[in-house]
Amino acid sequence: MDDLDRALQQLRTLPVPIRLAALESDVLLRIDSERNVSALTTGPVLGLAASLALGIGIGAAILPGGSADAGASLFSAGANLAPSTLLANLG
Repeated sequence: MDDLDRALQQLRTLPVPIRLAALESDVLLRIDSERNVSALTTGPVLGLAASLALGIGIGAAILPGGSADAGASLFSAGANLAPSTLLANLG
């Protein structure tokens, strides 16, 4: 334990390296630059996605769709997969 105490005492007497003195400001500058880069790319990407979604929605509303076949309803009299016909075969 004396060796550790002696090593820490020697370390305490040494001056702080210049690189460590500027470490906090370097980290904060890097964080700020990353935020600025992400802000520049996020806006246009969200704008493109919104425009694409709006275009698809308007296009789907304008284009005529096919007519639905009323005979394919699950509630029609001839539905083979109605729950009553599926349960009738179990008994």
